[in-house]
Amino acid sequence: MGQSDIHKIINNEYDNGHFNGTVLYKDGKQFVKINKGFSNMQFDVEINNKSRFPIASITKLFTSIAILQLQEKGLIGFNDKIGKFIPDLPENCKDITIRDLLTHYSRLENEPIKAVINKYSIDDYINNFVHKSSNDTLKFNYNNVDFILLSKAIENITKKEFSKSVMDLIITPLKMENTGFVNENEVIKNLAYGYHNYSFGEGVKGAPLFNDMRYISNYYGAGAIYSNTDDLYKLLLALKDNKLISEKSKLQFLLKPQTNDYIDWLSGMPTFGFYFDEKQNVYRRSGNIDGFNSEIIADKNFDKILIIICNTDTADLMNLANKIYFKVKD
Repeated sequence: MGQSDIHKIINNEYDNGHFNGTVLYKDGKQFVKINKGFSNMQFDVEINNKSRFPIASITKLFTSIAILQLQEKGLIGFNDKIGKFIPDLPENCKDITIRDLLTHYSRLENEPIKAVINKYSIDDYINNFVHKSSNDTLKFNYNNVDFILLSKAIENITKKEFSKSVMDLIITPLKMENTGFVNENEVIKNLAYGYHNYSFGEGVKGAPLFNDMRYISNYYGAGAIYSNTDDLYKLLLALKDNKLISEKSKLQFLLKPQTNDYIDWLSGMPTFGFYFDEKQNVYRRSGNIDGFNSEIIADKNFDKILIIICNTDTADLMNLANKIYFKVKD
């Protein structure tokens, strides 16, 4: 399967009403970029190379990298307790380790919907929505609260707002000019609108879509970053070349599963940043906030990379990513 085949897959999905977004595929021999659909449907603004998309939980990869950087500097340890960095937590939450938060083994409750349909500062978010689950059998529990706490820990260590810290640690050094943090009080040039109907590949062309209404900024280190495929490609190449973290940290933490639990719906075991799919021998990172859906698949050497970002949820994005990544021949 070559470049024309990838275009054919995307065109077919678009024609069936199952795709609206942007794709980057690189395997060493071919480099494919596709923009399809509209970043703003109200005004028929077509997606182009300058379009910026909220990337939802791919933000967690940035937060994990920032923690790894601070760990290399001796400013935080994976076995440190979060209460060391955020003293004013409920007593039964203070002993949760940084490792637990990075891998979603904190046993914290998921945030309620009101956490993102009303505006909260990071401190108010933590005061209102950090609660230990009463379910004693709960192990892995994917939630955003874990990474809100990591965001606050980064703030308290660096003495800067979380967004400024990540800009200084990752985004600015890599010259990621189309990457930043969503702020509803700012007009962000070329930022795509989000549209959802929760169809995920099961809908029909022309089905009604609804405007996204969440405060994406409330997600902080769990989901508040916007970017594009070119900038995310820069990030992955920087990891390949050890420009952000050392080779040792990359091998021991970023690429190595930190638990043997395979999470079916994420198709992998959690590392500090990715999910390792041992069945396919690849690393995955995905995101989903209403219409904003994103997917990364990469091999361990970051030689074969697929990045997909959408501003609707009309695609079954994991299935689409698998179709492209695993059927493209070297």
